[in-house]
This record gives sequence, C-alpha cells and structure tokens, in this order.
Amino acid sequence: GTGTTTVMATLVDNDLTSNSRTTSPPPPLELDNDIERIVELLGVLLERNDTSLPKEQMGQLRQVLISSFFRQVKEVYEHMYQTVEVKGSPEIRAQATAKATVAAFSASEGQGHPRVVELEKTPEGFGFNVMGGREQKCPIYISRIIPGGYSDRQGNLRRGDQILSV
Repeated sequence: GTGTTTVMATLVDNDLTSNSRTTSPPPPLELDNDIERIVELLGVLLERNDTSLPKEQMGQLRQVLISSFFRQVKEVYEHMYQTVEVKGSPEIRAQATAKATVAAFSASEGQGHPRVVELEKTPEGFGFNVMGGREQKCPIYISRIIPGGYSDRQGNLRRGDQILSV
C-alpha cells in the first residue's frame, strides 16, 4: 500500500566496546509447541459428546490459534519479549510484553502489521533521521531517509514509519 508502516526496528550495534544494555536478554520464547498442543487438545475436546462444554467458543478459539493473524501476533510478542527492558519476575516481564505487543498493534491500526527490520550500525550511521519521542510526548517516526545512506540502500524503511522498539 501507499500508507506508512509501523516498524519495530532491531538496530544491531556491532561496537563491542559499547555497553548500553546492562542485563542480557532472556532466552528466546518457544511458543510454537505450546500453541500446537493447545490446538490439539481443543480438537480432542470438540470431538467429545459432552454437552457441558462450550463447543462453539472452543471452535472459535481453535480457529484463532491457527490463523495467520495469530501467528503474526505471536511473532511480535516473541520479539517484544526479547527487547522489552523490565526488571522483576517472569510474570511482570510477560505482562509488560503483552502491553507492548498490544501497543504495537494499536499503533499500526490501519497501517498494516508491525514488522521487524534489522539494521547494522555502520560508520555512516543508520541513514535516517527521527522526530518525536518522550520529550515531545509523541511516538518516534522516521522523518527522513538520507538519500544514498544505509537505510536508503537497504530499502526497507520509509519516511513516516513509526519505530516501536529498538
């Protein structure tokens, strides 16, 4: 489309002397097996002759879990889980990740789904300018792609893209 896209940029800094992150990220989430098992169990329950089970809702839940939209949400959640910086228990991290995931999809409403863009830090920089942020009390957007710069050559970012996570 011609609209802007919400971006979760993973900017890779290869400068090993940089120590901007004080804690290491958690191990990656592996949700596929759990989701597959839930779908399987819902299928088993749907085949039972138990009238006390809410079969219509279970069938709808099963359809959601196997949808491409749910796969996209899962991918964004897994990415957010790795990038959100939260101190505390795994439950607090999961809650913060869920909120960040919802925010990512809310921010992208009408603009397509969030996507992960990985850029390596080069001596010339990332090749784009941003505007917004906490001080301006608004989201961070790419205000300019520098012609001939790294991001321009990569071709995966556009002026107006919103950065959700770095």
